[in-house]
Amino acid sequence: MIRRTVHTVSTSNADDAAFGALADASKMLDGASDARIVGGQMVALLLAAFPTPDAIIRRTADADLAISTTLATAGTLHDQLTAAGYEATAGNSYAKQDQTIDLLVPSRAGTFTRAEHGGRTFDAAPGLSLALAADPIELDVTVILRDGSALRLNTRLPTPEIATVLKAYASRSRAAVKDAVDLHNLLSIADAHPPTEIGGWSLTEPALSGSRRDAARILNALATRARRDPTLRASGVNPARLSALIQRHVAPQ
Repeated sequence: MIRRTVHTVSTSNADDAAFGALADASKMLDGASDARIVGGQMVALLLAAFPTPDAIIRRTADADLAISTTLATAGTLHDQLTAAGYEATAGNSYAKQDQTIDLLVPSRAGTFTRAEHGGRTFDAAPGLSLALAADPIELDVTVILRDGSALRLNTRLPTPEIATVLKAYASRSRAAVKDAVDLHNLLSIADAHPPTEIGGWSLTEPALSGSRRDAARILNALATRARRDPTLRASGVNPARLSALIQRHVAPQ
């Protein structure tokens, strides 16, 4: 398992809230091997751990925590979150003032769906089984908040490769600007750092299977249409560069 130390700075009140939610979600990782931080904060923290000069900085307002169906069924995290002052605003979404934590579970299919576990309904996302099964990147994070105080936390994330798989699925599902930016940033990490430094990178292999194969097909399709993709035009991502990154780091399937 790769472990890194990261220092970052909050630049707004929204950042303070997002980092506060991240700290609370990360506490839930203690003693739980089957949980990972995912979503926008996953990408931002991976960029902090593996810097690249080509990154496009993007902020996110909440914390997404991927958990196993076993953990979801047990209801342990629900109890921990409510004890920490969070209110369940939906089956898998929790809020405390301006802090939000969403719990996600693996999808049994290659699509985003809803699933019930332990009497609660969760958003189920493809690729999370892969993320939970693989060794994580572990980070010791120090955040300087707006008031000058330091927030320290330890957290676990998927590797950049598996994060790319998760974001490839997301880009197919919703065609959002944020996913285009995140894919550009993750592929830029792969371009700037050797696989041994970032936890491995097997998307260049010619015969992939499962979630990796799905992601490779999604990404190669994105590379083909990159120059005419309206989401890329709105994101600030250079279509030619993204296409080149995909061709360099993702094998056709």
